[in-house]
Amino acid sequence: MKSNLILPSEIPWDEIKGSSLEELLYWLFDSMGAKDLEWRIGGRGAGAADQGRDLELAFFTPSPDGTLTKQIWWVEAKGRAGTVEANEVHQAVLNAAGRINIEVLVVATNTNFSNPTRDWVKEWQRDHPRPIVKLWERTELETLCSKNPLAVIRLHAKALSPQGKVEVASSKLWDYASFTDEPTLKSIWEKRESIKLDERDLFALVASELANGDIGERSWALIVSDEILITSLCNGLINYPYLAFRANEIGVRQQPIIRGISYLIVVATQRVEPSSVSSILSNVWEGVEGREYPEKVREFILEPVLGTLLTELKDVCTSDCRRVMTDPELLQDGEIKTYWNRLKIGKDAKKEREGILTIESFKDPCVVGFAVGKDVGCPLCHTDKPYSDIGEFIKVINQVIRFRSSEKT
Repeated sequence: MKSNLILPSEIPWDEIKGSSLEELLYWLFDSMGAKDLEWRIGGRGAGAADQGRDLELAFFTPSPDGTLTKQIWWVEAKGRAGTVEANEVHQAVLNAAGRINIEVLVVATNTNFSNPTRDWVKEWQRDHPRPIVKLWERTELETLCSKNPLAVIRLHAKALSPQGKVEVASSKLWDYASFTDEPTLKSIWEKRESIKLDERDLFALVASELANGDIGERSWALIVSDEILITSLCNGLINYPYLAFRANEIGVRQQPIIRGISYLIVVATQRVEPSSVSSILSNVWEGVEGREYPEKVREFILEPVLGTLLTELKDVCTSDCRRVMTDPELLQDGEIKTYWNRLKIGKDAKKEREGILTIESFKDPCVVGFAVGKDVGCPLCHTDKPYSDIGEFIKVINQVIRFRSSEKT
């Protein structure tokens, strides 16, 4: 992660005192690679068992001969509303100086130290080379947090920049199989002109939107290039087994992941040649180095994805069809009405749905233009295995998308 992920001005420094400051320092040192990190909650002062320190940790530094030298650090947190008292710093330094194994002492505050206190430390350090005393006030902490944003992400998500929120959303899905909440999605969308999305970011935002938000209100694939859209679709297909396994392992729903891939197919079919989408679905598996995708695995991935897409389009297309009368199987009534908003920047409300019933009339023609009749039914209602002929299936959904989306827009 990069330094521009954090907005230091958004960190609530005035509120970071006591255990809050200690916790921030704990995760900050953890991000910096500290080892043997121990949060010594409880004792205070020279007479306490911990001699006043809040954290104890170690860094291992390489020697010229390649060996590692262990360096012990003590850390004291001084959360204040104003300047840290000089005697607090004096006592911390004297406590650490009484231990010969301490190499570095850090006294950290959410505010600042006075100039006389800094001068006292400099003079003391001239006569006492060990331990090295570091005074970290707000400005130093802001710099360190910007360089090590994971500490802030854990505690103060509001301090993330829009790009930082994107990267956290991506990490949540790909590393932990979890989804980003709707308020965060909304805040990212409002700043969409200032962010950059790669294929992993796009898929994470899409899946999270389908889990928590409204993909018709924030259609993420519309703000990226065709290249990123297609690459994201390929990534979703290739990594579906991994994501599904992780989701199942921690009890997270798989449906947003499946619907995310289906959504990308819809947008891709509108933006590029249908034959290209068919080729991706059929051949994406061939270009993966070090992994094999036997026919059964491909079927395991494509069946739920294409089945979901088929059901969605059937729900939408039959909602006002004179030939076929059926109840929605997957989509809510509100989602049906706003379904094609995913192909434009728009918004609408969502409502609930119930039950399933299908009736097809053989007398009326298909308004989309399919060649139906007494012996040939609606292809959206009578296709059980879209995986069996991907090329034909993509042609069907392309015809529905072209007709229905142009009709609505």
